[in-house]
Amino acid sequence: MKRLVLLAPLALLACSGSSTTIQPGQWEMTTRFTTVEAPGMPPAALQAMQTQAGEPHASSTCITPEQAANPAGDIMKGGAGGGACQAGESTFAGGNISVHMTCSGPGGGSMNMAWEGHYTATTMEGQFTTEMQGGPQNLRMVGTMTGRRTGDCTSS
Repeated sequence: MKRLVLLAPLALLACSGSSTTIQPGQWEMTTRFTTVEAPGMPPAALQAMQTQAGEPHASSTCITPEQAANPAGDIMKGGAGGGACQAGESTFAGGNISVHMTCSGPGGGSMNMAWEGHYTATTMEGQFTTEMQGGPQNLRMVGTMTGRRTGDCTSS
């Protein structure tokens, strides 16, 4: 679950499929899930997942000039969670974000993600939906994602 929280916004950014005017540098991305649905999951387990997912999760990533110019490039080699991902009809231009992608996972499961929002050279914000089908549990999560450029990339 924690890996999904961190991968989903980067996967959506990476698979936007067009040039952007975002500035390269260090970006802080914060996600918060507002809705978590898992039909058939035991109520106690669902409540625990909803509580954990409702907390904001921040991550920091360096976006290189090449990645900023072509977000579909190298950011997501291997796909989200190791699955094969394909970008759907998407726009990441003119300050508007409308990104759709589908990833197939091991065992025939799939994950569909959509992100709708707005951006400037140094900020991003929007709402995303992630739906996972197949595997041990079907899951639908809706949340918000905000991002801001915090400066030049830091060395690790």
